[in-house]
Amino acid sequence: MRRISPFATSIAMCALMAACEKFAPADPPSGSAPVAAAPDTVPAVASWVLTAEPSDVKSIIDVKAGASEGDRVVIRARIGGRRDPLTAGSPVFTVMDLSVPHCAENPDDTCATPWDYCCETPDTKKSNAATVQIVGTDGEPISGDAASGGLKPLDEVVLVGTVGPRPTTDVLTILATGVYRVGN
Repeated sequence: MRRISPFATSIAMCALMAACEKFAPADPPSGSAPVAAAPDTVPAVASWVLTAEPSDVKSIIDVKAGASEGDRVVIRARIGGRRDPLTAGSPVFTVMDLSVPHCAENPDDTCATPWDYCCETPDTKKSNAATVQIVGTDGEPISGDAASGGLKPLDEVVLVGTVGPRPTTDVLTILATGVYRVGN
């Protein structure tokens, strides 16, 4: 699998931000009505965003127990498991099995980042987590990141894709060609 270097991703993101600033719309003339913010929509460029919820979903636990590299899977999970579960500038993010409560579901926890599951043991996190890489139909990583499709920590998602390399039974990587945001 071809990987994009972090350096190349950083250069591309800087060029994109500079281009956006160059072509940013001018401020409205004074005295005009303020422009309403656009609704929380998904950009058209995110072709991997699914508009209908897939069926026949499984949990991370079920897939880890029986899936092999190359198997097609449909998994329902929650974005989280790390302090920054959505890797900036990269189509990679982590998810946790829905059976594991995130820290905000614990009334005694006052964690500022409940999506990192810091209230769980490392072993619990390891056995209930998966890494997701969004890929195109050609199997290559998409350009951009998961946030470009409107995803954020603690979102419940349904992932459609194939199982990536599994060096151990604890490791589950999903090469996702589609992501559905539950409750969208």
